[in-house]
Amino acid sequence: MSPTRLLAPSANGTGIGSAVLFARRVPIESRVPKDSLRVQIVPNSFFHLTADQACWSSVIAFVIGLAFGPLIAAWANRLCDAPPRRHETLITTLAAGFLFALGTFAIVALEGQRIHEVIPSVVWRNGRLVSHFVLLTLLITATATDLREYIIPDWITYPGTLLGVSLATASGDVQLIHFWVDWNHPLVTVMGPDIPEWIKLHPHLHGLAWSLAGAASGAGITWLSRLISSFVLGQEAMGLGDVTLMAMIGSFLGWQPMVFVFLLAPFCGIFVGLVVKTMFNRPYVPYGPYLSAAALVVLFFWKWIWQWEPTPRVSIRKLFGDIPSLAILAAVSFILMCVLLGIARWWRGSGLVTVKFPDQSPSGDEPPSQ
Repeated sequence: MSPTRLLAPSANGTGIGSAVLFARRVPIESRVPKDSLRVQIVPNSFFHLTADQACWSSVIAFVIGLAFGPLIAAWANRLCDAPPRRHETLITTLAAGFLFALGTFAIVALEGQRIHEVIPSVVWRNGRLVSHFVLLTLLITATATDLREYIIPDWITYPGTLLGVSLATASGDVQLIHFWVDWNHPLVTVMGPDIPEWIKLHPHLHGLAWSLAGAASGAGITWLSRLISSFVLGQEAMGLGDVTLMAMIGSFLGWQPMVFVFLLAPFCGIFVGLVVKTMFNRPYVPYGPYLSAAALVVLFFWKWIWQWEPTPRVSIRKLFGDIPSLAILAAVSFILMCVLLGIARWWRGSGLVTVKFPDQSPSGDEPPSQ
């Protein structure tokens, strides 16, 4: 068996030791220790910061977000024909500051992206953090334009997707999770997860592979959802802008996180819908902000999502190493989506409430027809 199939990160997180000796002397548990799933602030060995320094980095990120907020608002204004609403620039600026601070606190102070399978070099740990804040900036801009004109411009998603793929390929070390990780083989407690050898030997090719797979899965899931909603509702519930938005998100996150982005989006929609209703008094909210919110949840709290194991037999990371289980998950997800869409169609036809969906155009989400 090849060494890369035997190895796991060493105890000090600095490298990989001998496969045979490491496997025999320090067996790897197939289950995640409960302590690693606790939300706690500890001296940060991943970014080489103390607990105080990690917390202060969130304050600095908040200030940086406030500085970038007006620039993000100005970019959104250039991409929209309609003028900004009252206080929209201020809201965008405050949102940027808050999200920059929250992201830094979750990723740096809480080590929300640290998992055993992926330990980037010291340089690219910080590089990955910067790349994710680039994605955060793109998502804030896309949300601002979508809320104002029901459009996600191609000037955001196309260059964003190209940038995500380019960063992944050039660095070879900014992934949240490898293209393929299998925790299901019989000797996992001794040798750790099964990671294909080519990932270790060709990091830049691997970067290209996981980023393109993420973009393809994000766009593919959303496109298929449009087709299903068109069949069930007689009208598409998502626009082409949502398809390109998910492709952009996938190019930064990879294909496994995209599954959770898609599944979490409806739940994030409850929160986003209430916020937008309260702040803007708008009865209709496009789907793009839901996808962006779900992407941020996955981005900031990836460690707890990936390592969640409610029972020894039920494990998220084991699921993604088993193709039949993935096929079952996909089938169940789309069946549930069809059921929900069917309920929405019945609800709309019952006359109890008016449910509006956007008229679609090639450029993205358009406002509902009046």
